[in-house]
Amino acid sequence: MIKLFELRSEKGLSQRELARIMNVSQGTYNNWENENTQPSIEQLIALADFFEVSVDYLVGRTDDMGNTVQITDPSRAFASKLLNAVDTETQEAILTILKKLQK
Repeated sequence: MIKLFELRSEKGLSQRELARIMNVSQGTYNNWENENTQPSIEQLIALADFFEVSVDYLVGRTDDMGNTVQITDPSRAFASKLLNAVDTETQEAILTILKKLQK
């Protein structure tokens, strides 16, 4: 992904942290960032939602971050904003709880 490194760096996240947020291994995320493999469409949408950009911006089809339209469940967008607003340790705790609930 052309923009993943840039967007992740702007948020001050490590590859490990973002991989946990995206529920993938660090190796998988590293492959996306280095363009060795590509995320699925669902993962692209989740990444775009997380970074609050369009999929087109994320994949480098446009440099315009503004006026993005996101078609998402409002509760997912709200949860993403809440997760972004807390520190890394809290994010990890929340993700651990969510993974347990998912099982």
